[in-house]
Amino acid sequence: MKAANNYIVKSAAKAVRLLQVLGSADKPELGVSELARRCSYNKNQTFRLLKTLEAEHFVEQNSVTGAYRLGLGIFSLADRARHGISLVRAAAPVLDRLAAATGETVHLAAHRGLEAVVVDVRESSQNVRLTATAGGRYPLHAGACPQAILAFLPANEQEQVLERLSSLPRYTEKTELDRRRLLERLMKVRRMGFAVSDEDVDTMARSVGAPILDRTGYPVGAVSAAGPASRLSLDMVSHCAELVRTAAADISARLGLLQEANGREAGEVIP
Repeated sequence: MKAANNYIVKSAAKAVRLLQVLGSADKPELGVSELARRCSYNKNQTFRLLKTLEAEHFVEQNSVTGAYRLGLGIFSLADRARHGISLVRAAAPVLDRLAAATGETVHLAAHRGLEAVVVDVRESSQNVRLTATAGGRYPLHAGACPQAILAFLPANEQEQVLERLSSLPRYTEKTELDRRRLLERLMKVRRMGFAVSDEDVDTMARSVGAPILDRTGYPVGAVSAAGPASRLSLDMVSHCAELVRTAAADISARLGLLQEANGREAGEVIP
């Protein structure tokens, strides 16, 4: 525990404490003096922390009273976290079925900016298998889940990845870093509805991924099945692709229904 505490940034911990107090207070706004008292900070320190949080839109100051409340930045982060949790919940039974049907390791990835983040895994029970850890972050230019997401992004967002190609990692000799060839591959992925990673991230490994789309057709994530190239042969890829594409469509539908139900509970208007 002592070693872990060495990594804690005290000023960041104090700022988090301020947010926690604001979020759990018995009234929506608190003044600097009241916040200082509740947090056991001095008033000057509290003021500087609040101004830092205000600059990042995590708190807002009432221009009339001078008191502080939680800002829109907090709600934006909370909304992103809610969508991530919804994706895992919606996908869970589908991942179980896909893992059973393919016998391979199944990944669920969420789209986060210019990366795909692994948020859930079903590991194969076979002795020789691909392993993965939830929380892994991958750029969108290589791999089945990342390319499935990239292929379905709007052109302006896709361009943000393409213009960074020269700085992105070359995992293997098969990692595609040529803009023209990558664009051709992405057009094929979009046309077929799935992406194939043929040893472009790991040598001797293949995977098949398909995008998870929201109601507007935007790729919020992807799902894939991955295994050793010796077992997941190119002949097996087409069969696996149908299973993965069906799984992605199922997750997309379940995610839409879940978000609609959450919206009704929150009193939102569902378009």
